[in-house]
Amino acid sequence: MLKKSVMKKNISTTFLFASVLIAGANAHAQQKTTATPEQRANKVTEWMKTNLQLNDDQVSQVKVMNLKYANKTQELKDNRTLTRRQKLQVLSDNDKAKDKELKDVLTDDQYKTYQSKKSEIKKQLKQKMKENKKSG
Repeated sequence: MLKKSVMKKNISTTFLFASVLIAGANAHAQQKTTATPEQRANKVTEWMKTNLQLNDDQVSQVKVMNLKYANKTQELKDNRTLTRRQKLQVLSDNDKAKDKELKDVLTDDQYKTYQSKKSEIKKQLKQKMKENKKSG
């Protein structure tokens, strides 16, 4: 029972993080327009370029990678046959696969910074969710 709870929490956290990265870490909460996968990938790439000091070669590789996973997430979002749990599992699997690919492109320091920022974003999202539950 405890393992299921931990697994649910991990999947939910991964889903939240993936959503934030896809939407763009620097996107304003007031913007309600639906971004295309290309727009989301570009925002994430710009965020990574700025926060991880990517060189030009890394930017081009990361951009392709971000577009690949933004498209996968869009396909998942549009999928009407999978359950919420199945979608969360696929998002989690995609997040792990993307991290593995990123590890091959980023330097060790950049990857550590990426993981650290990813953790910060998760914490911020959890806090926002708590605040939204209290106010809503």
